[in-house]
Amino acid sequence: MKKLAFALLYLTGLTTFAAWRNRKRVVFLCYHGVTERSQRSPTDPTGLHVNHHRFAAQLDFLARHYRFLSLDEYLEARRTGRRLPDYSLLLTFDDGFRNFLTVAAPLLAARRIPATVFLITGNADSEEVRETTWEPRDDSSYLSWAEARLLKEKYQVDFGSHTCSHSPLMSLKQPEIIRELRQSREDLRKNLGIEYPALSYPKGERSQMLASVAREQGYSCAVTTDRGGNEMGHDLFTLGRTLIGDDDDEMSLAVRVSGARRTLAFWRDFLVGQRKRTVIAQPAPVQQAEAKFQLLD
Repeated sequence: MKKLAFALLYLTGLTTFAAWRNRKRVVFLCYHGVTERSQRSPTDPTGLHVNHHRFAAQLDFLARHYRFLSLDEYLEARRTGRRLPDYSLLLTFDDGFRNFLTVAAPLLAARRIPATVFLITGNADSEEVRETTWEPRDDSSYLSWAEARLLKEKYQVDFGSHTCSHSPLMSLKQPEIIRELRQSREDLRKNLGIEYPALSYPKGERSQMLASVAREQGYSCAVTTDRGGNEMGHDLFTLGRTLIGDDDDEMSLAVRVSGARRTLAFWRDFLVGQRKRTVIAQPAPVQQAEAKFQLLD
């Protein structure tokens, strides 16, 4: 059903219209891994690891329609008030899977596309550099600090924090949240020389309290997994991203990036809300009134 809806949005031109309407918003995409597996792994049922052929096709589509930015370019524009080009877009990768080095990075470098990788710094606990050809275990293992430095120096990849342990922050007490963010930032400073990293909230959980702690701990910004592009005045610590996976062909990718899906969800929720208000506004029989009031409470 979802594939059909995406195809209709794409083929009717509504996706193109949505992309034009949202052209001044900066789109952040959220990937996790890129794999050379020919078939999806049983351990990845939702397709967070995108097949490398599909990923290359996604990059080529995006290059035809959008202008890639690095996170540094975006933050500099925010600091200086510089206007960014229409149809601007950033690529981010959560978790720091090793297949970023062996599969994604060469594809990005060949197209001169910048990217930011958010490391779970507690997993980057070695100085080992293994072979740079893909192995199946790269889909479940993580970059070492030495490999992250290699990516930073060879491909100019930017790195940020996905906390120390990837624990859901909203389930932690505030001192534990502070420790997660402080230690992760210190790890990035010590191992990669990054003084003011960006943060990706684990599991997409966010709140004003988390945003305040991230600011206080010296992060430059923080990203969520909320859908939709970001206006230039959007809060730097609740930046939205659009999740992309292995199920996204050209049509569904176009719909997601354009913002059409978010617009569709808005109108769906609006119409559902209108119907609910209409039902509630209708007079109820006297014998049902008490039950209705109980439901509304």
